[in-house]
Amino acid sequence: MFAANLVGYLTGFLFTVFITRRLSEEEFGVWALIGSFITYSLLPFNLVGSWISRDAARGKRILSSAAALFLLLTPISIIIYFSIALGSAAAINYDPGIIALGIIVLIPYILLTLGTAIQTGYAPQNLGIARIIFEISKVAIAFYLVVTLRLGLLGAFLSLSIAYLLQATLLLKKSKPLFQKQISRNLITKWVKGAPINVIQALNNALAVTDTVLIGLITGSAIATGYWQAAVTASTLVASSSLLMTGLAPRLLSGGSQRDLDKVLDFTMMLAIPMLFGFLVLSKDILWILRPTYSAAWIAASLLAIRGVAGILSRLGFLTVFGTDEFDKGENVSLKDYFKSRIFLLNKINLILSVLYVSSVSVFLLVTKTWSLSVVELVTSVAAISLMFAILRSVINLKLMKKLTKLKLTYGNLSHYVAASIIMVALIYLLRTRIGQLPSRALEAAPPILFLVILGAIIYGTILYVTNQDFRNLIKEAKIFVFGGV
Repeated sequence: MFAANLVGYLTGFLFTVFITRRLSEEEFGVWALIGSFITYSLLPFNLVGSWISRDAARGKRILSSAAALFLLLTPISIIIYFSIALGSAAAINYDPGIIALGIIVLIPYILLTLGTAIQTGYAPQNLGIARIIFEISKVAIAFYLVVTLRLGLLGAFLSLSIAYLLQATLLLKKSKPLFQKQISRNLITKWVKGAPINVIQALNNALAVTDTVLIGLITGSAIATGYWQAAVTASTLVASSSLLMTGLAPRLLSGGSQRDLDKVLDFTMMLAIPMLFGFLVLSKDILWILRPTYSAAWIAASLLAIRGVAGILSRLGFLTVFGTDEFDKGENVSLKDYFKSRIFLLNKINLILSVLYVSSVSVFLLVTKTWSLSVVELVTSVAAISLMFAILRSVINLKLMKKLTKLKLTYGNLSHYVAASIIMVALIYLLRTRIGQLPSRALEAAPPILFLVILGAIIYGTILYVTNQDFRNLIKEAKIFVFGGV
């Protein structure tokens, strides 16, 4: 999964470079806003998606029933998109026709959401394969449409649309073992009955991208949104190791133990810690590659990277509670059962935190609207607010995990990872100072930074191999897996 995630980040970053180098700051901001509008439009599917995943994890033949339900919800999703997107166009003084084009991304994304919901429970390893196909195809198509043909936003939309369709096709094909001709009304009824409890989680997902929307709508310009999105995009790799936790909840649902949690935590932090340290040193350079003007937002990107690590711990606590709650194990589950569940409690607390965060960002943007803050100062302040709430959410989720489950976090190898990361970044920083100012062209600026990233990974891996037995065992297992014991 991490290999797919790493490929996904690198190709995704390349795709973003195509976009940021061909689009102005305002156009990139519009691109980010449309992504948020699509997230809002997926709200109906997010209400039922987790229940589909849970039943898929239990081996139930749910493909046809899930597809039927998604088909019924699609018109609602389309209405949500046009209502929000076209209404927001006036606020940022942008052509509503261009924003409406986001619909060509939404439709295949709905199919992808269906495939992801099933495979998350049934065979989460397929998500990694599908993502590799998505990322590679996205880059290839974008190079032709955005770079070669210079289609701008339209080319970016078409690139995502086609790539999402390919990814969705693979996931749905892999879901065929769960297909049956008969549509189960009982299953659909069960999922719909479970929707009220998922309202909270779905709203959490929507609120997670609302800061992007607020920055654009309250400032009345998509330029600030463009800078914010650049900082978010650059810092994504640090949080991306959380995808290693994708299979944790299904594993716990099927009888997993403390050992499974320990493995997930150890592997995730082994990757997240060096990525955080490395990003803090190279954040300005990574933003420079996206677009030289975005490098001014490196502090905001660094704060968001730290937020990513806090988010990993928060998600770990959430998934542990989610995976050990068995209130919906039977066919007939009442709404009362949902409201008494641990999942409902966890979602409710997280929703409160999300509302407080969005409210804080709104108040800050409204109060400072007349302060003449620069774009960089504005996005850095919002990033600081975001980090504070991420830390608070992490602390609360981990405390709930400790209180509601018998599982706990163990940090046996954490000191090894931190020590190796410190040595790595010290050497990388010294080498970076000798490179000097980067060229303005992305093709010339990227190679020296890529070299430092690769060298950092080699240094970190070498130190761990020498000092940590668990890491040596991991390398040995990887060799056996790749070469079949040769």
